[in-house]
Amino acid sequence: MQSHENRQADVVIVGGGVAGLSCAIFTAKAGLRTIILDSPDSQLRGVKQVWNFPGFEQGIAGADWLASARTQAVLQGAVVREEKVVALELQARPYTAKTETGNTYEAPFLVLAVNLGSELLATQGLELAVNEYVPSKKIRYVTEAQSNGQTSREGVFVAGLLANLPSQSVIAAGQGAFVGVQIASAFGQKPFMWHD
Repeated sequence: MQSHENRQADVVIVGGGVAGLSCAIFTAKAGLRTIILDSPDSQLRGVKQVWNFPGFEQGIAGADWLASARTQAVLQGAVVREEKVVALELQARPYTAKTETGNTYEAPFLVLAVNLGSELLATQGLELAVNEYVPSKKIRYVTEAQSNGQTSREGVFVAGLLANLPSQSVIAAGQGAFVGVQIASAFGQKPFMWHD
């Protein structure tokens, strides 16, 4: 069983797909205690070859990209928990995410980076609409979210397709990274820079 200390973080990211992992790489690099709550539902996992990521001229299997990004996030200091979130509490900081195992995670910054299962967000009063950029019409987005992912609740962000983005992995990765930089900047109270 996990200790209470391990369940408190600076940032909790719900969803370990493209946007969530990209966000985590930046928040963890900034020194924020970052926990990613992931279930094995990432749509990218089943994609045989992803061709829309610059730098992979031969493409890359979705599962391979996810594994590499997860490793990169962990190397920066993020913690990944294979737990499905079943309830959220977004009324006051710190925000909480409860998992099907009964664990509760809390943080002043919460990033929602799920594509499927968005009905969980409606329970918190987040209005959803069909993401018209996704041909299947199965994906929803949070209507109140700004283009930078910020919702009306300070410290609650959406990343990826929940931010009404086109269904392109590279776009979701970039927007997730942007959310991570915003959180790192807000936490540090100065613009976060990461230059190699």
